[in-house]
Parts: sequence; C-alpha cells; structure tokens
Amino acid sequence: SGGGRLASRGAASWMRAASGSSSAHALADGAVAHGELLPAELVARVPHREKLVLSFVLAFLEANALPAQLLVNGGYVRDLLLGSVPDDLDLSLCLRECDPAVSVATVMHGLPGFALERPELNVSSVTITTILSDASKDKNVDTAKAHLVVGSPPERIEVDFMPTIGEETYDEFNRVPERDVRGTPEQDALRRDLTIGAMLLHVFQPRGSGPSGGGGAAAPEAAAEALQWRLLDFYGGLADLQRRVLRSPYPAGADASLVRASVLRYAEERELARKMGLLPSDGAAGSPARSDSPAPAGAAGEGAEALQVVWWIKVLRDDPLRVLRALRFSAKLGFQLHSSFWLAVPFALSSLQSKVAGSRKKDELVKIARAGREPLLTFLDLSFGFPLPNATCGGGGLPCLAPALFGGADPKGVAQFLSPAIVTPPEGANLSPSSASPSSASSAFASAAASFSAAAS
Repeated sequence: SGGGRLASRGAASWMRAASGSSSAHALADGAVAHGELLPAELVARVPHREKLVLSFVLAFLEANALPAQLLVNGGYVRDLLLGSVPDDLDLSLCLRECDPAVSVATVMHGLPGFALERPELNVSSVTITTILSDASKDKNVDTAKAHLVVGSPPERIEVDFMPTIGEETYDEFNRVPERDVRGTPEQDALRRDLTIGAMLLHVFQPRGSGPSGGGGAAAPEAAAEALQWRLLDFYGGLADLQRRVLRSPYPAGADASLVRASVLRYAEERELARKMGLLPSDGAAGSPARSDSPAPAGAAGEGAEALQVVWWIKVLRDDPLRVLRALRFSAKLGFQLHSSFWLAVPFALSSLQSKVAGSRKKDELVKIARAGREPLLTFLDLSFGFPLPNATCGGGGLPCLAPALFGGADPKGVAQFLSPAIVTPPEGANLSPSSASPSSASSAFASAAASFSAAAS
C-alpha cells in the first residue's frame, strides 16, 4: 500500500541504526514488558549525569518523607527503547499519596535549598523557571522547568516537571484543559497522543541503596547507578514499537457507545461521522471500516476498533497540532499510521487549519526539516499526496492535508491559508503517493513555506 511504501522508505535509516542495538534485541526477545524492570543493557544507555539528577530528586523526596512516585515520561522512554541515546528529560510526579498541600510547585521550591544542603549529591545548583500562563494558572496546570548543574566538570541539564494528570476537560475557546493533578500513572498515559509516547518509567532506589539511606547508604555515584527502572506500558506502546505502527492510546475497557456520545457532542460532528461511515444514518452505534494495520494489543472485535477511532478523534480534536506531530513521527521513524488516524483526522482539520497558531506549526515543521531529506520527502508525500474524502470540509472537501498544515492563526488571530493553486492538482492528475517526485514535492513545500511565513512570524 502507499502508506506501507512511505513507511519503508522513511524506516531505512532508522533500521540500519537500530537493528544491531541491544534495545532492538531486547524488544524482539521479550526482555522488556509492562511492569518489569528494564534490563541492564538498556539502563546503561541512560547518561550518568541524568541518573544523578533522578537520584537527587529521589533523595529530596525521601528526606522530606514525600510518598511520591518519580516517573520518566514521553519521548525519553520511546528513544531509550528504540536504541537511541535519550534526551529531553521529562519527569512526572505522582502525588496521589501526598498531603493535599503538596504540589509540583512546593517540590520545586525545596530543590534549590536541598542542593546547597547536600553538595555530596553532585548537584551544585538548581534554578527553577515556572511555566504558567494566566490561563494555565486559572485551570490548575502545575508544571515547571528546572536547570540543574550536575557533576564535575559541571554540566547544566534541563528537566521538565509535571504531575501525573487524571481526567482532562477542554472547552472550545481555550486549548489549555482543566486538569485533575492527582491522576494515576495509567490515567496520565491515556491523555498522551501516541502509544509509543505514552510509556512511563517508574524510577526508584532499591531499599537501603539511596544516598540518604543512613549508615549503610551508598555513595551518590553508586546510588545513581543502582537506580531501578520499571516500565509501565498500559496501552500497548511496546507492541506498536515492534509492529512499527502509530496509533493513539484508548480506554480498552470502556463502553464504545458511551465514549462516542461523550466525544461526538455536537450535531455537526455526528453528521460528519455519518458521512465518514462511522455512524449509520439513524445515528445509532456503528462500526468503522476495519483497519489494514495490525490490531492494537489486547483489542478484540469491532468494539475495540470503534473505540480506537473515536478516542483518536478526541485526542486530535483536543489539540489539533497532534495531526502534524503524528505525521512528523511517521516520517522520522518510518512508522505506519494506523488506518484509524485517517478516519479521525477530518474532525480536527477545521481547527488545525484556522485556529492553531502558525508559530506552533512552524516549530513542528522545523523539526521535520531537520530530520533529513528522506523524512522530509515522506512528510511531503503525506501532506500533498493523499487526497482526503469530500466529507472532510463541507461538500467540496480539502484536496489533501497541506492546507491545514501550512497556515494558521497569525499573531493577531487572523487565519492565513495556502493559495488553492498550490494544493489543487490539475484535472486528471495522479495523486497517488507513487506519482510524487522529490522536485515537485520540494516545489510545493517552498510555495507552502512562503505562504505560511506570515502566519508563523
């Protein structure tokens, strides 16, 4: 299929890099599994100074008798399992067992002084930058960025902290959700946009081996290397890494009809669902077209397929930029987008095209451009080479994804769009991916970039 061709082309460089790695072998032989400790060969890939950061945070929690779980999340876990040296250390604190007064902010407040009190932990200073917009403050978003100076010679490491988040509710006027900041790790994983980014690593010290464990405590360097790492994979991210498939997490045990009713709240959404074949004409519970990608781990029957599509509609609609992120990861990693993605995309395209800031799209596009020639060409094929169904945008529909990807709200909130001439093919043109040439794709990309620049500035 066209999607398979794109995946195989984008995968070539990644496969050459990963096929001989210990991580690839660990995935293939089942040495990594949900709830199990990571094998030593994977832990060895974590830079020592980042282990010092984690050991320092755990020592702070222990010294202050805070029963919080420390979790590594997101792309760091994915990259580690794929055999890459991970970067962008993002941490979550599960505070469910802590006093209600304890928050990420209170933990951050204590870290700088703790570094001064405990210089033997090899973290010489901590500088906190709280990342809270006015809207985020109003909606109880509790996140922070920390710069820790670690080791000798000193090296500055940037770390993002946030709580494990439970239920999220969005409104149509603001992208920042109302959040339950006392969620479980499983709830936190469900809110992620892709299963391969929804895996967590619970990091902890074996009993008696921490640097603040009393007379028998280990030296800080040894304590950092003694850390244990338990993988939490609630939604089949490992299986999707092995199958090279991108899909969203979804609540496998939920009632599909109830989830559908909560997601498709408006008449226009239900009408689009009927046009897309996701609902029968009477609006009763229906089943989407069957996927041509491997079924998600644990999925069974049409109920699972319906849940997958409807939940991905929610994921993309909550933040339409996730459409662009999914394309970026497909192009960069050479992974195939699960067919449910294409059924869910139409529900987010209008907002993606006109409401998402051009500057946010630009950030994603720059990441794609920096990934190299092959990922860039794959992305262009996905953006310009796949015609969308007429149901996508009124009667005429968008000809492809590109008009929604290039353009957006400028700094004054005015939507900027591509010229129709850039994305509308001549009559009789072949839009199949195999017909796209690098030169034509690059030309389209250059025209798109020029039209896009006003919205992204």
